[in-house]
Amino acid sequence: MRSTLLARAPLAPLPVDVCDDCQAMWLDATESQQMTPGAVLAMFRMIAASKPQARRAYRALLPCPRCTTPLSLTQDIQHTTRFTYFRCRYGHGRFTPYVQFLREKNFIRPIDPQEIERLKSVVTTVRCVSCGAPVPLDRSAVCPYCGAPVMLLDPQAVDRAVAQLQSAETKRTASAAPLSPEAVMAIASVERELAKDRQQAMGESGVDLLMLGFRALDHLLAH
Repeated sequence: MRSTLLARAPLAPLPVDVCDDCQAMWLDATESQQMTPGAVLAMFRMIAASKPQARRAYRALLPCPRCTTPLSLTQDIQHTTRFTYFRCRYGHGRFTPYVQFLREKNFIRPIDPQEIERLKSVVTTVRCVSCGAPVPLDRSAVCPYCGAPVMLLDPQAVDRAVAQLQSAETKRTASAAPLSPEAVMAIASVERELAKDRQQAMGESGVDLLMLGFRALDHLLAH
């Protein structure tokens, strides 16, 4: 994993460990709730720009990086949105797939039965956006390895989530000092990276709906 710093209120910047190949992050204790709106947006952009070199299903037993105790699959809820992650029983933190973080923050949603039927007429297998395993749609709309439902990135949901986060961040930083030229250049660099072509969404393990969603979102934003 590599470490990245995100804004946290009211404490010092939050170090988050991320792995693009695993498409997951490690958060200590309640750090997800401590992220500022700007930090959530930064994490969304980083996930959108991620380019995994290899995707494999998670092992049956994932060890806590702090104490090596096997992590427990945990069901949680944020308002009315249900999501999952792998939690250390001793409170050291949680291993959260990117897709579950995006679901927690209202960027993505499960596909309804009508959409599943339309999708089956186009593709037979999709890649689980949670663990990367193949999901044969003719058998189930749930991943046989991690139990996550087939999900997609909804441009309208993204638009709403981004607008709410930007508004909240603007209010939070209303009295803050203006960005330095270096910070402006860094943000511009990130935006240029997001404008580049995404990695190929098709593979032997099926279509990656999350990556397809990001590519479609890029196309919409470009116009």
